[in-house]
Amino acid sequence: MAKRRILVVISLVFILGGIGRLIANEGVFRIFGMEYLWSDEPFFIYTYKLLGVFVIWMGMVLFVASKDLVKHRSMIRASILGLFLFFIVSLLTGFATGLSLKFFLVDSVFSLVLIFIFYLIQKD
Repeated sequence: MAKRRILVVISLVFILGGIGRLIANEGVFRIFGMEYLWSDEPFFIYTYKLLGVFVIWMGMVLFVASKDLVKHRSMIRASILGLFLFFIVSLLTGFATGLSLKFFLVDSVFSLVLIFIFYLIQKD
């Protein structure tokens, strides 16, 4: 029961985070003290909004998986693999592009934390 609740909370965080990306604009970035990251370039906005939808989708998949952890164990394991790929790409891309650690390390570490949590959840 605790594993299920943890997965529900994580899924809701993903859904809310995705919604945040969908409504984000320069003002929202300013509210969170990140106005220097905002770009009004159309491709940035397009990519950011699409990322928001994918984050919501991830939350929805995890929410469905939380309903029956045994039946949906393969979805949780696939999420571990996807998050590992995210970890590698975010880390390598951050370093390769010369970004400051503050722009990508949080995402990389967050994905590792989720991998660990999902591993514990899917264990027998």
